[in-house]
Amino acid sequence: MQLRVWHIARSVLSNWFATLANLAVGFLLAPFIVHRLGNVAYGVWVLAISSINYLGLLDLGMASSVVRFVSKGHATQDHDLASDALSAVLWVRLQIGALILVLSGVLAAVFPLVFKVPSALSGDAREAILVIGVTTTISMSFGVFSSTLSALNRYDLRSYVSLIGLAVRVIGVVAVLRAGHGIVAIAFVELFAAVAFNGLLFYVARRIYPELKLRLTKPKQEILRKIWSYSVYAFVQTIAVQLVYQSDNLVVGAFITAAAVTFYSIGNSLCRYTQQLISAMTMTFTPAASTYEAEGHTASLRALYYNGTRATMALSLPIVLTLIIRGGSFVGVWMGPQYAKASGTVLAILATALLFSLPNLPAGAIAYGVEKHKTLAKWAMGEAIANLTLSVVLSRKFGIYGVAIGTLIPNVVIQLIMWPHYVSRLVDVSYVQVFRDVWGPVFLSAVPFAIASYAVDVLFPPRHMIVFILQTLALLPIFGIVIGFMFRDNIKRQILPKVRSLFLAEAKS
Repeated sequence: MQLRVWHIARSVLSNWFATLANLAVGFLLAPFIVHRLGNVAYGVWVLAISSINYLGLLDLGMASSVVRFVSKGHATQDHDLASDALSAVLWVRLQIGALILVLSGVLAAVFPLVFKVPSALSGDAREAILVIGVTTTISMSFGVFSSTLSALNRYDLRSYVSLIGLAVRVIGVVAVLRAGHGIVAIAFVELFAAVAFNGLLFYVARRIYPELKLRLTKPKQEILRKIWSYSVYAFVQTIAVQLVYQSDNLVVGAFITAAAVTFYSIGNSLCRYTQQLISAMTMTFTPAASTYEAEGHTASLRALYYNGTRATMALSLPIVLTLIIRGGSFVGVWMGPQYAKASGTVLAILATALLFSLPNLPAGAIAYGVEKHKTLAKWAMGEAIANLTLSVVLSRKFGIYGVAIGTLIPNVVIQLIMWPHYVSRLVDVSYVQVFRDVWGPVFLSAVPFAIASYAVDVLFPPRHMIVFILQTLALLPIFGIVIGFMFRDNIKRQILPKVRSLFLAEAKS
């Protein structure tokens, strides 16, 4: 069991490192791309990406089914189950890929008619959408091999491949923009990086799990029913997530202006970067939960929830609170003072929604691992519909701030009212225990950090990025000391003995 805990921890750390690298690149490239393209062209690029991302809904939730059934088949040595599931999903996705190519052509034709795109950029927008459609087709079809590595909890290998693809993408984007090219050239760079990334994933997945047998013939109805019964709710939740996180940019583009998309997307992107960082941790809980459930380790499943939620919140709260309290200052030194007020306010509103979501992200990953995600899908769809409706209505009166508020309100209702009861049933803990033992101590530990962050931002507003970073690093020990004191008994009884035994096991091996 200790070795498995170490394996999970290694997967979390490697996945976190790769995600950090991706976020760092996005963070550093964003000002470069915005200033090279300009607000309008960058806004058109964001709209094109957001529009094509909706075609990703045609995945039908099958990525999660690969993780579920491959991890279960590997844990029980049922390699036929794993092979049948992987082959069936690949067979379906290849056909969906052909449909995506057709829909990309339709979307390219109507894009300038739907959004407020300047006529000078209409042709480039159409070409970029067609290229992004091809990229999406490749990523969807061969994404099954990324899910295979996730199912085996080999996020370390997936991370190495991801870093190679990231390097290709960064070099290409910088090169084409420095050469004076625009959004079409960026789209081709993304396509080339996707081919390199997915090709390497295919090779690594086949090497790490040689027992997997690919069959491109039509799968049996039995395996398709089994996959669909699991995937249908994942599909519903995927639709909801797309509506929540992608529709905002589209609402801004349709009801305000393309240039306003840039201001909104700056704040929105920082929240999405943070969420990706958190998901890099919690997504490793899904195959672990699936394995524990398959082996009947109920106590281990509960411990995964307790420890995973506390660790996720402890690592994420300082980031989220900094975005809420000091978001305007951060945007100002990152993108420029002209973006600080508008994008900073959007960031604070959306980061508040993320704050309330933090405690429930690990439980959501566990729910997928044990096939108890049906309720989540229903809630997510309700939240998505409310979000879209409120964002459209409020955008007419409050502009981009109204769009962000439309995202916040449904999120707070779902996260604070409905989730705690669900968690208590998922891992068999009481409603009171969820707040008293998991949520409460970590949130209380963050209060001194939040107060100190606000004081520093008011008294010593940063003028440069390096100053902001040094201020944040100086504040972090406050949170570390308080949370260490809050959980001192757990650290002495549980964490330190496991760390010592793991180091001893590593030394002996």
